[in-house]
Amino acid sequence: MSNTSVKSFQSLCLDGSSLPDSWELKTLVNGDNLTYLAFHNRTREAIWVDPLKDDFDLTLEISRELADYRFVAVIDTHTHADHLSSASELSRALDTPLVMHRNAPSSKVDFRVSRDTHLSTAAGPLRFLITPGHTWDSLTPIWGPFVFTGDTVFYADTGRDDLPTGNPAEHYESLQKLKVAIRPEQVVLPGHDLEGGRFSSWETQLRINPALRQTLEEYLEDGGSWVGSPPKLLKESLFYNFK
Repeated sequence: MSNTSVKSFQSLCLDGSSLPDSWELKTLVNGDNLTYLAFHNRTREAIWVDPLKDDFDLTLEISRELADYRFVAVIDTHTHADHLSSASELSRALDTPLVMHRNAPSSKVDFRVSRDTHLSTAAGPLRFLITPGHTWDSLTPIWGPFVFTGDTVFYADTGRDDLPTGNPAEHYESLQKLKVAIRPEQVVLPGHDLEGGRFSSWETQLRINPALRQTLEEYLEDGGSWVGSPPKLLKESLFYNFK
């Protein structure tokens, strides 16, 4: 039986931020992995971001609750090295495109992002920013009030750069790019959190996240030089997610 819990925006947003009218978010918390369903009630549009294979049945069950909504996309923010992705299976089940960076090795990607771009939706543009560093195929999708930072920005931290295709100097440049692109009130939704799921506005992250205030030299000396143990599912994840 899955230990995944489905949590509301209010229960995980720690700085009291609120969402504009018609926007909603459901977060699936599976260990330190965070999967997001964002949707807009007026336009009846929705997206999934970073779904897990372990939670495939649950994501389908939740999707059926939005039976009259149009699923715009299923998105993987990067090729995951610590869990198996269900993005391709979910995109097929929902008859919607799987979106990833052009460098993603998976052969099942429908829409490959090679530069900063967007898809048009009735609720507003679904933007994709190229943000390499954690991996060479890292993307940051932005839709309405939501910024899905994957492993590029965590709550008060950033993702590791010591796994395959990681590049700390590129990661730093991506952080500078996000400083320009994200509005203060937009909500930063990370791909992982060791404290059970936390997020906040970008304004709060600029204040509490040390990496966002570092120089390149400081970043490379701090996070860029860090090397940790490989994820338990590293080989299995890369084998599965590369298909």
